[in-house]
Amino acid sequence: MARNAALGLVLAALGCQDYKLNNHTEHPGDTAAECVLDPATTDVEVDSTCLVVPIVGTFTPVVEWQWAANDDYPGFDDIMSTPAVGNLTDDNGDGDIDELDIPEVVTASFANGQYTSAGTITAISGDGAGQRWSVSESGGYHPASSGGVAIGDIDADGIPEVCFAGIEVSVICVTNHGTPKWTGGAAPYAYGAPAFGDLDGDGMSEVIFGNTVLNADGTLRWQGASGAGYWFSFPIDVDQDGRQEVFAGNTLYGYDGTPLWNDGTCDGMGAAGDFDLDGIPELVHTCSSTVTVTNADGTVRWQVAVPGGGGGPPTVADFDDDGMAEIGVAGASMYSVIDGDGTVLWSQPVQDYSSSVTGSSVFDFEGDGAADVVYADEITLWVYDGATGAVKFIEDQHASGTLFEYPLIVDVDNDGQTEIVLPSNNYAYEGWNGITVLGDLDGSWRPSRTIWNQFAYSISNVNDDGSIPATPEPNWERWNNFRAGGTTLGNSDELANLVPADPQLCCNDDGTVDVIVQIQNVGLADSTAFTSGVYDPGGNQVASGSALTLLSCNAQALAFSVAEADWRGSLSVWADDSARIEECNEDDNVLDLGTWPCE
Repeated sequence: MARNAALGLVLAALGCQDYKLNNHTEHPGDTAAECVLDPATTDVEVDSTCLVVPIVGTFTPVVEWQWAANDDYPGFDDIMSTPAVGNLTDDNGDGDIDELDIPEVVTASFANGQYTSAGTITAISGDGAGQRWSVSESGGYHPASSGGVAIGDIDADGIPEVCFAGIEVSVICVTNHGTPKWTGGAAPYAYGAPAFGDLDGDGMSEVIFGNTVLNADGTLRWQGASGAGYWFSFPIDVDQDGRQEVFAGNTLYGYDGTPLWNDGTCDGMGAAGDFDLDGIPELVHTCSSTVTVTNADGTVRWQVAVPGGGGGPPTVADFDDDGMAEIGVAGASMYSVIDGDGTVLWSQPVQDYSSSVTGSSVFDFEGDGAADVVYADEITLWVYDGATGAVKFIEDQHASGTLFEYPLIVDVDNDGQTEIVLPSNNYAYEGWNGITVLGDLDGSWRPSRTIWNQFAYSISNVNDDGSIPATPEPNWERWNNFRAGGTTLGNSDELANLVPADPQLCCNDDGTVDVIVQIQNVGLADSTAFTSGVYDPGGNQVASGSALTLLSCNAQALAFSVAEADWRGSLSVWADDSARIEECNEDDNVLDLGTWPCE
């Protein structure tokens, strides 16, 4: 192993068109030469074919674990709302609560069929090890037994909070251990769900509940008069000015609560997407058995009837791999996918006469570019092929009286494998209750995040570590989806590809050589952190270094120092030497440095 540590990381991670690292090797015998970065520019050429080879035909979900009994409040184990998943505890002992820890599933629950009354909020370890905590009140206030949950670090102190709908107040927030933090808002709604967003970009998140917006400490920021999005509203920077508006069904509010427009339709649950790929998002919502798409200026683009009547929260994704976003919506008797122009692409029969407003989530499980649908009605969990509507999976042990709930798609145990998190209850039908986690028998599903933090979820509304971004990346520019699983690295069918290039070798008076090597990401997806090293012909590492997340079409320069005694034979630089990163080409990670370069 190396007796010389890496010099460190020299960062050169600019835009694809904005930089070049020096391709320069000092002449052997030169001494005290300084290895430097050359400001001249050239491009890192991206391989447009750097895609996943789909694994088709291996969709075999199996139950990984279930939670069906509340240890602290016996009987409170029926769930008729959407859970949230995020990291609440420092499981690996590194001092941080982040994406390296085991997530928790946090959910509201009810007992004895009392789904409209006070209930419990329970945090369950995502690896199935059992519940962390459960609370039935916080400072004398009670959680709504079928309300939604949100997880995130709203006050930017590095520790996540859990917020949920209340019975006596709009929102109750507790600490990551379930102890009281604050309550706020005078407009409760037992089925609503809070959403997090830093509306003014000051580093502190607001808590949004319908048309009520609270500060990070629970004090009222503003109260709207119309449009509550059924109390499932969410923030979005529609005009891309760095401050987020609040989309509440038929109404768009400015970050300060100023009503910007009301589109004249009924109030309803929403989502967002760029359906014409003009770089400007459209807003979509369902209400009164109708799907409405509204332009960013408040003009209605189109309306269509929900096939089968009813209509739950819309889901946005590229269902058919045509490069355009579509809308998935569940009704009383049909689940349908609607094209961006209002054309119904396909429908499948379902059974949801209890509420007719359940939701769905989507994910490209096989990496073929098309988003599959995960949907649960009163008696069945369905998985549909996104392009055709063909049934890929049926689980008939699920049961629910149904409200607005939907399954989540997330790496719930941080094992690198995607799971489906399904809420169930025995209110109207016999079957599963509580939480069921399903994974793939063959471990072939594409990777997902370890966080799905709120009902109105999109990939860019929360960071991997649970912090709330001050200026979120516009989802519609990169992923163009809503209530869709995946990672922050790129689309589910895209891969990274790390290539070492452009070495500089500089001889020093002390008998060492400074080595700077550009690590390029020529793949379509970003990479997570990785290590690289310098190795001799026998595979022995003589120097090492690490890099941060490396964006697609960007580069970072790693600097090493190698002594003559360690330069045995012809040395090589290995990018991603621990094989941590899934790449489209694993054969271009090695760069030959040659024999000792100095006289």
